[in-house]
Amino acid sequence: MKANANGFYAINGKSVIDFKDGSKAEDVCEFLEKIKEENKSDLMIILDNSKAHHSNLTIKKAEQLDSILIFLPSYSPDLNPIEFIWKSIKKDVSKEFIESVKQLRDLIKEKFTELSKSKSFAKNWMKKFEEQIKKVVDGQVSNKSLL
Repeated sequence: MKANANGFYAINGKSVIDFKDGSKAEDVCEFLEKIKEENKSDLMIILDNSKAHHSNLTIKKAEQLDSILIFLPSYSPDLNPIEFIWKSIKKDVSKEFIESVKQLRDLIKEKFTELSKSKSFAKNWMKKFEEQIKKVVDGQVSNKSLL
C-alpha cells in the first residue's frame, strides 16, 4: 500500500500536507497553490531535485505566487529538514497494521501535523545555512541552488 504525500514544513507559518496520485509538475503546482493559500506571506520553499520540481511549469508557478524555490544538491536528503519528519513518520507507520489507503493517509496526516509543529527539525539546518538563507532573503539569490 502506498500514499504519495506532499509536505511543506513551515518554520514560520502553517505547515501543509496533501496527497496526490502522481508527482508530475502539475501536481507540484497545485501543491504550491495550496501552500500559498495557507501562507499568505512570501515563501522560501526547499525542494529536492525531482524533475517535476525543476520544470518550467513549476518555476513559473512559484514566480506567480511570489515564492522562492531553493534547490538542494542531488542525493542530499539530510540537508532538507522535512526529510527528518518523513523518517519519523515512516518509523511510526511501520508499527501499525494498515487496512486501507484512507487509513494510511489519515495516519500520515496526523503524524505530519503533530511533528511539523516542532521547529527542532529545522534548527540545525538554519544554523548551518544561515549565510545562504540571508542571501535569499536579501534577494541576492532567487530560484537557484542554495549551495
